[in-house]
Amino acid sequence: MRDRKSSRHPLKSLPVVLIACFIALAFSSYFLPDKKPGAYDHIQLEYSLLPPLTRVQFLFLEENPESDVERIIPYDSLFLDSDGIEHYFSKRKKVYSNYHRQQTAQQHSRLFLLGTDRFGRDLFARVAYGSRVSLSIGFLAMMVSLLVGVPLGAIAGYLGGLADRVIMWLASVMWSVPSIMLVMSFTLVFGKSLVQVFVAVGITMWVDVARTVRGKVLTLRNKEYILAAQICGLSSFRILAVHIFPNILGPILILAASHFSTAVLLESGISFLGLGVQPPTPSWGNIIRDHYPYLLMGKPWVVILPAICIVGLILSLISLANRLRDHFDVSSY
Repeated sequence: MRDRKSSRHPLKSLPVVLIACFIALAFSSYFLPDKKPGAYDHIQLEYSLLPPLTRVQFLFLEENPESDVERIIPYDSLFLDSDGIEHYFSKRKKVYSNYHRQQTAQQHSRLFLLGTDRFGRDLFARVAYGSRVSLSIGFLAMMVSLLVGVPLGAIAGYLGGLADRVIMWLASVMWSVPSIMLVMSFTLVFGKSLVQVFVAVGITMWVDVARTVRGKVLTLRNKEYILAAQICGLSSFRILAVHIFPNILGPILILAASHFSTAVLLESGISFLGLGVQPPTPSWGNIIRDHYPYLLMGKPWVVILPAICIVGLILSLISLANRLRDHFDVSSY
């Protein structure tokens, strides 16, 4: 028999700490610059495929009143005079002759913590923003699956009869089609924006929720306290909401954690295929899709880092689901 204290606090565990780290990473994307090197969508080809922990220097020319142009000039060394800017970067010399004294030249430096991608964009910024996309899609898709699956499963299990047969037939039809094919079909028909992606992922996962809820409701609807509530004239909605739902909350939480990981994996898969979130918005899947050839070209970090994020988040969510299952499993005590 296991010690009950060991499973009283499933939230006090390493998976929760890792999930919290990914959430913090997602929130850090709100504090990253939206311009200059360091922005997730700022292209600077001179910085292409820099390794992690690389610090660069650049000159930022403020807006030119005559041409409304802003320039970011990378350099290793430079010289400014009245005619232009002569600067050196990676042993290459370039001269910009349209420098005006009305412009203010500011020297800056930037540390690329995780390096850059093939377009010179900050990889940390893109991974951080990608975590925001993946977590948002995972959470919203999980909520869609619960909002669809819990009511349908409860209705099928409690009412039975024709409602049960129709809902279970629909669930069997959905079950027979691979989830990735359903998501791909949905995004091809309705578009590839963020909303379509999480709705498409969510509607493919409600079947597990409905089947689980139906089975739990079937075991509870003939209990004495449910029969007493029916004799007292309580409505079916109140019986389900007040007397049945609290008793099946544990399995629903387990499914929520499991479906969160499934949604993240599905989103990464369809983004890798080019059917998910579209550029320039980054997600872990499309970062890997854009750079997987570099695994064999001596620059593997652009693929390995987002892949580690996918694996780490999914393993954390699966481990959390297992801990929740053990916590709510009374037979283990």
